[in-house]
Amino acid sequence: MPFHATQVMAMDEKEIYLDDAAKQLFSQIEGIEEYKEGRSASEMMAESLAEEQKQQDVWRILLCEIVHHITGYFQRMDLDARQAEERQTFDQLSDTLAKLSQLPQHAGRILVRYRGLSADSDIPERLDYEILFGNMVVDLDMVPTMIKRHGHLLSHLMGQLLDAFGIFSDHGINNLHLNLPKGDPNSLNRLRRNLHILCRLNGAHENQRDIVLGTGKKNVVPMVTDEKGNLSTNLTLVAGVNRLGAKTMRNLVTKVDAWMQKKEASDEGCQFTSVYNAIFGLPKISAQLIPPPLEINNLDWLMREASEKSFSREKAKVARIIASVDVSPEKVAKVIKSVYGDDYQKINSHHLEERLGLSSHLLQAIDNKPKSEDARQEVLNNLEKRLDTVRDDVFDNLYVTRSEDDKVGARGVILGAVHRQLYKMVSFFKGRSSTRKKMTSMVHGTIQFEERDYEILSQDFDIDMDEARQLIDALKKCFNEKGRFLKSTFADALSRFTRYEKKIFEFLWRHLKDVVAPEDRTAFLNALQMLTARMNQPKRAFKILLEDFLKDPGDIQFSDAKALMLANLILHEYDKSLADIEITPEDILFNRSGLDKEVAQYAAWRMDRDQEAFFDKIRTIHQALCEALEFGMTRKHRLSVKDLLGLEREVYIFLSMIETIVGRSVLRSAVTEYGSPESDLYFLKESDRFMSHLLQNLRIAIRGLANIGNMESIPSLEAVKTREEVFQRLKKTKTHRDQSRLISEWVDEAVKIIKFRS
Repeated sequence: MPFHATQVMAMDEKEIYLDDAAKQLFSQIEGIEEYKEGRSASEMMAESLAEEQKQQDVWRILLCEIVHHITGYFQRMDLDARQAEERQTFDQLSDTLAKLSQLPQHAGRILVRYRGLSADSDIPERLDYEILFGNMVVDLDMVPTMIKRHGHLLSHLMGQLLDAFGIFSDHGINNLHLNLPKGDPNSLNRLRRNLHILCRLNGAHENQRDIVLGTGKKNVVPMVTDEKGNLSTNLTLVAGVNRLGAKTMRNLVTKVDAWMQKKEASDEGCQFTSVYNAIFGLPKISAQLIPPPLEINNLDWLMREASEKSFSREKAKVARIIASVDVSPEKVAKVIKSVYGDDYQKINSHHLEERLGLSSHLLQAIDNKPKSEDARQEVLNNLEKRLDTVRDDVFDNLYVTRSEDDKVGARGVILGAVHRQLYKMVSFFKGRSSTRKKMTSMVHGTIQFEERDYEILSQDFDIDMDEARQLIDALKKCFNEKGRFLKSTFADALSRFTRYEKKIFEFLWRHLKDVVAPEDRTAFLNALQMLTARMNQPKRAFKILLEDFLKDPGDIQFSDAKALMLANLILHEYDKSLADIEITPEDILFNRSGLDKEVAQYAAWRMDRDQEAFFDKIRTIHQALCEALEFGMTRKHRLSVKDLLGLEREVYIFLSMIETIVGRSVLRSAVTEYGSPESDLYFLKESDRFMSHLLQNLRIAIRGLANIGNMESIPSLEAVKTREEVFQRLKKTKTHRDQSRLISEWVDEAVKIIKFRS
């Protein structure tokens, strides 16, 4: 989009405004406010969690500010005429980067990348980018919530971020990767030099001349072309940072390209997506060069998964093919997303149709390449894995046709014509949706299964046709003619169900748990617990449970408590002796050595990535608990006080297992509220009857904070200890007084553990 002088002035004003806002918010990072009289219990927890979210917003605002300063170099900066302004901008940028580096366990790098899938229909698709910093994500969908939390202080944030993303879009940038400078003069100088090169690159490209920084020939940076003869921003930055001449860079690119082609022609294959990535992936070469702190449009950052350190040769080959056939950076990002996107479970039919069209074009391009079977299989395997996560209703509303002779026209997405192998894949998933509906309906009546249904089950569960029939028969027998669940029959069929653990748990949890009779819900969920205990690899079940728990943060399902209880046991390398319990034992808090590290790592990543959803879910649960304490049960779902106290207990135990921002924030908020005997949490109509349960949840929150809390958590704990006598007056029974006297002991133990760990 073109920018005019009036827009530049507006952006300058916003910059000052946002800088002031960030400074104010950064100064508030000390902690949450204490309990104040006049707030209800649900309001207290909600406000306490909101304060925690505001503290996380501080880091998000810094990320927005960094992106704003960097885009200034692309669009607004005149290095010759406005040197003082450039110096001020860079000082602000380096100061903001220094603040960001104070975030505990920070990632050390920022990635801005095109997403093109906003939940807000008013946001143009081309402006939908996301900023990632470790597990922290900032996007335009989140900004309105941040503004709502902070009021006028952030009122200009949305416009400023839209302007920044507009600059990225106008300059054809689908991703920007920044390694945080260490703060020493050399690393800051390299970053500034990179920004100066980027600032001058467009003009230099138009005039086909090298870049001159300042005065004199010593500050000349050659414009470097890649292995295809196209100007390479990243290779030019390499030359600029390392002060290399045009001849040296040409020789380097030629030699590395020849090496890559030789590797590609061999059986071993090549695992690098470009010459640039190979330069810094080959130890002998990378040891002699300093990588540029900034990278632009490096395909690796669009394709790399969180745990992925290097690409397979097949994945690298797909990347090189994409780069060779699609020149538009936005199109490249979309094609990559169609094959490697991690959001397929959230997309609708329109998005799926578009992605199928893009991946069809890619498959057609691969078909035209010699010796490309490995790349074709890489694409198909990834597509199948992702289509497997798409909701059934999306396939129900999807209509595609098979392209003739594998030719997908330029308007293939609109016409719905897809590559023959994709058409076959989509037909299977549409058929699976119909078969699943039959499997769900058979709970309440006789359903006729056809040969096609058994074929689909056979393919889905990777079993033969006879086994598919036996599986359906076994499921049918678990329900009587009135649709009532028969737990004993289910138990008899466990040995059969566990043969298909990869698929059966997902089907039973996602499709059957909500259709069983209300009076059978507990028995059915307990039966699924029995199934989980028999699984050899319950990690897939853990992912399903967590996704279901977060599916709708503003709502509570009867199954939520069981979901977290099973997640707690799986996370703890599933002690199968606990398969018959109704709640997670509190003793599990004292034995974190048995955690499954791989599952814990996934859980930490998921909690940090979906912070807002977790905070909203916790608020929803606590509000429901307060409602049940007042009215005996919730009005919407008719959940009892006991159900919700148990659910909140499972939440606190789950959060206590893994060190995350979400866990620490929620437990500190829980300790603050449960640790305030003045809170009306203890004075609602049903509170007296459940006083011992409320104090048990306080104890779990305290012990949970002992597990994952830091020194900043100690004041919240110590504040509880000072109120022990007030707690004793809440109920005039010996049992209650004895329980209350243990509060100081719980706190002392937690503080001791935190100090020892710190």
